[in-house]
Amino acid sequence: MEDLEIVLWNIKESKQRIKKAILKDRIVIFFTRVLEDLKTHKNPNFYGRIKEIHHILFPFDEDITPKKVMEKMRFASLKQSEGLMLDNNENKYLKFFIENIDKQGRCKNIEEMKEKTEEMQKILVLKYLPNSAKLIEPFILGKMISSMGGIERIARKPSSTIQLIGAEKALFRHMARKTPSPKHGLIFYSAKIKNSKDRGKDSRVLANKLAIALRTDYYRNFPQPLSLGFSSLGQ
Repeated sequence: MEDLEIVLWNIKESKQRIKKAILKDRIVIFFTRVLEDLKTHKNPNFYGRIKEIHHILFPFDEDITPKKVMEKMRFASLKQSEGLMLDNNENKYLKFFIENIDKQGRCKNIEEMKEKTEEMQKILVLKYLPNSAKLIEPFILGKMISSMGGIERIARKPSSTIQLIGAEKALFRHMARKTPSPKHGLIFYSAKIKNSKDRGKDSRVLANKLAIALRTDYYRNFPQPLSLGFSSLGQ
C-alpha cells in the first residue's frame, strides 16, 4: 500500500512540475499562428489549431477523437487544465476563439475574428515581451518566437541568428550554391528595416538590440524550466 501511495505521489508531483514548465510563450505563439492563418488564408480551417491548444492545456489526454477535442475545448474549464495555466484574460481570449469556430472548424465571422485576434495577440506580446515589443512589431516578434520554437530557444541565440530567423531557405541556398548571403529574415518586415536606406546594417543593429531585450524578457517574465528539472516543453 505504501508503495502505491509513493507511486501516486510521484505521478502527481511530476504532473505539477510539467504544468509549471509549460511557459506562457505557448499562448503567444498560439494566437500568433491563428493570426497568421487569418492573414494568409481566406477561410482557414482551425481544427488543427484547436487540437494544438488542446494538447498544451490537456497534455495527458490520449487517443481523443476529433469530435471529443472540439467538445472538450468548447465546454471544459480551461483555467483548470492539467497543462498551461491561464489567467482570467487569457481564458477569455481562448473562449472567444473557440466559441467563434463552427463544427467544421471554420470562423463564424472571419473579419471579427481577424480584428479581435490581432488585438489579443498584441496584448499578450506586450504583456510578456514588453522590452522586445518596443523594438519590433508584436506580430513579427510573435512569428520570430514561433519560428524558433519558443522564448527559451530564441533568448539563447546570438544576434546573428536572430537577424536571419525566417531566412533559412536562402541561407541553405547560399551554403549549397554559393549564392549571396542573406542579410535578414523576418526582421526585414519591420517598418524600421523596410524603410531603411541600409537594410543590412540596420538589421544588424536591430538584431543586437533584440537579442538583449529577448533575454531580459525571458529572465524577468518567464519561470526558468531548468530550475524545475525540465527543459521547455511543447517545442
